[in-house]
Amino acid sequence: MVDRSERMEVGNAPIEFLTNGEDLSGCTLVTGFYGIGKIGFIAVNHMIQKLQAKRIGFVITEFLPPFLSVRNKELILPFEIYRKDNIVFLAAFFEPYKYEHRSFAKAVVQWAKTNRMTNMILIGGLDSRLRVEEEVLAKAVYSTTYREMFPAANVPNLDEGLYVTGPLALLLMFCELYDFPGIAVLPYAERSRPDPIGASHAVEIVNDLLGTDCGVEELIQEAENIEREIQSMMDATENLNQDEKESQSNDKGMFL
Repeated sequence: MVDRSERMEVGNAPIEFLTNGEDLSGCTLVTGFYGIGKIGFIAVNHMIQKLQAKRIGFVITEFLPPFLSVRNKELILPFEIYRKDNIVFLAAFFEPYKYEHRSFAKAVVQWAKTNRMTNMILIGGLDSRLRVEEEVLAKAVYSTTYREMFPAANVPNLDEGLYVTGPLALLLMFCELYDFPGIAVLPYAERSRPDPIGASHAVEIVNDLLGTDCGVEELIQEAENIEREIQSMMDATENLNQDEKESQSNDKGMFL
């Protein structure tokens, strides 16, 4: 499957993008992570499945999370690349390690520019406790070049005094630094649990931005099952991370 390897050198943390060699020029890159309400994870994976996007590659990092899953008898790797027409999805099934957030984000923006993609849509969440206007379902943060290229985008701006954090913030930061058009779509969501309803709002906004027709009925109808599945996966991830920390702590004691 892999015909092409692009290595993005970011400091001492090389990151590889392994793809089937397709021409990605003119495409929009869509991605999201766990974050508040797990909105990015839920929305991106829902769109991949609804649009029947084809897997075209993977991202390999220096500190690749040691997790695998299986879907339709295929191995699911931590970071995968999918495509449907002129939309490229970067699906993060597991969160990049915190000390690799910066290099990961910088490499993704560099890769998008190198492949002549036109813009990037990032999906995250906003704490629903910050919601003031009941009719407003989401806010957005725009890079300068995105606002110039797509002036018709009408998602309200994020309120001053609020902050975007994590990989999403870094991706948007490097979009701004490298003059690459990027928007972060941030629907209001429950902080304490996975929120498929909030993710459905994100999908509807992305539909408007891209002219797609990706339904959200399943997200609404299967909300409880989706929450349960994601929580189970998160619990397993946290347990393994804790085991790793304890192992590292024990190793340090042995070799002091």
